Amino acid sequence: MQVENVDIKNANIKEVAEKYSVDEDLLFDVQDQSESARYLEKEGYTEIILKYPAKNDISTIGVYLTKEKAIFFHTEAFPFAFRPAYKNTRTAVVDAVYKISEGYFKMLKNIDKKIRKIKRDSKVNVKNSDMLSLFELQNDLDDCILGIKGNLSVLSKIMVFMPNNEFVFDAKIENDQALETALSYSKAVSNLKTTLEIITNNLTNKRMESLTIVNVSALIITSISGLYGMNVKLPFSEKEDIFFYIILVSIVLAVNFGIFLKKKFSEKR
Repeated sequence: MQVENVDIKNANIKEVAEKYSVDEDLLFDVQDQSESARYLEKEGYTEIILKYPAKNDISTIGVYLTKEKAIFFHTEAFPFAFRPAYKNTRTAVVDAVYKISEGYFKMLKNIDKKIRKIKRDSKVNVKNSDMLSLFELQNDLDDCILGIKGNLSVLSKIMVFMPNNEFVFDAKIENDQALETALSYSKAVSNLKTTLEIITNNLTNKRMESLTIVNVSALIITSISGLYGMNVKLPFSEKEDIFFYIILVSIVLAVNFGIFLKKKFSEKR
């Protein structure tokens, strides 16, 4: 029984296909990171696509599977080592899916740390960078959920050929737990985004409220100074120091009017 992994990142696809007698389309699918996980029975062999976390992205593994061999093709660092011996080639695939779930747990743990950090930072000050980080985390979680679900679909196909196999059930339990964790983190990110959006909107409303009060209050100063600047006879306009009195009275009126408006806005809240 042959079990091996082949890095095709910088390889010539045609040469690899001829060497291992595989379909070129499978190798091209491995290079497409948007490819979905699948289990496809063909004449004399099976094509499998698995999704696994590589660095901060979800990468693709293509498996060429027969009774005698299981060849894993990939473009990123291979995430696990094979055991010395397997009962059959499908067991090698199940082992890969099991170990891939461990990689997802590591990725989810890093995401959880980032979520907690944003929560701590947002208690002090809500920044635009926090919102951008949450959108990125949501995208990562969506890819993670899609990858785990795809791998689970592959396991369900294998379970048809390996019923009541404890190893397959263990792999399924691990991936189910990873999926539950990813879904709970996705919900947490969504709730945190909603909360930060509400806080940001409230802060914006308060700033607009303050600007409105300043603008309205400033109208008093503008109106009074504008009147005395016109060529119209007004009380006390003949006095030389009237300008200073006008400014002083205007400021007093504007400040009191601003305080009055502030109280009114506060009562509405």
